[in-house]
Amino acid sequence: MNPEIQKIDNFRMRAITVLDVKRYDERFSTIYFRDKIVYKSVPGQYVMIWIPGCDEIPLSVSHAEDGLCGVTVKNVGEATSKLCNVSVGEKLGVRGPFGNGFKCMGKRPLIVAGGIGVAGLRLLLYKFIRKSITPTLVLGTRTSEENIFHEEFSKNSFKGLLKYYPVTEDGSLGERGLASEVAEKLLSSNEFDHVYACGAEKMLYEVFNLVSDKGLSAQFSLERYIKCAVGVCGQCVIGDGLLVCKDGPVFTKSVLKRVKDFGKFSRKASGKRFQI
Repeated sequence: MNPEIQKIDNFRMRAITVLDVKRYDERFSTIYFRDKIVYKSVPGQYVMIWIPGCDEIPLSVSHAEDGLCGVTVKNVGEATSKLCNVSVGEKLGVRGPFGNGFKCMGKRPLIVAGGIGVAGLRLLLYKFIRKSITPTLVLGTRTSEENIFHEEFSKNSFKGLLKYYPVTEDGSLGERGLASEVAEKLLSSNEFDHVYACGAEKMLYEVFNLVSDKGLSAQFSLERYIKCAVGVCGQCVIGDGLLVCKDGPVFTKSVLKRVKDFGKFSRKASGKRFQI
């Protein structure tokens, strides 16, 4: 397909039918649907999901297998609550995928995920596995209940497809502490050649400093308040004119070195800057 026509198709709102919903608990759900454009998403890209009568929100593409696409959502407000509780057969709208995703680099990747940020890294894990590369995953959550993919990742770890390190702040699963702390221990071995991270920006900034000290190349998926997804409204600006919706959400370490806001300031829905 002509790339320009493909781009227009991505921008258009398309109706989708909810084909399945996996509810982990009242806070987390994965919603499955079919869309041939979303199915071709690059790991790390996101889509805009429209909930009729409510709002349109950005979500990472967490699943693209067996003909089905999936987005994984955490209940943090009105729109996410409605999406978490959507029923099979209901209609939603989708635009995208949008943004720049992760580039598969290196033969010994370390992947660091914080909380629901793991949804934006799941496709990347399986892309490496399909390349016969064994990734190392550090997944940090507050509690064991928030590690919604634990069973899946544990099975793949048992099969030798990945090295998996669950971390919880309360010690209820895996090592007690923070994902960045476990990442620091692993990086001391000097066995990794590229680092990927997605999660809270405070955690991303800590990982950024670790890889900078080691001189490692790395990619980070940032979160900002995305409204239009096409670089028009400027709501998601970071630094001196970079737009997370279009220039990101994935940025390299070299780009983030020039972004003064990174790890220090974010923006509210109003666009007002606030200190992280």
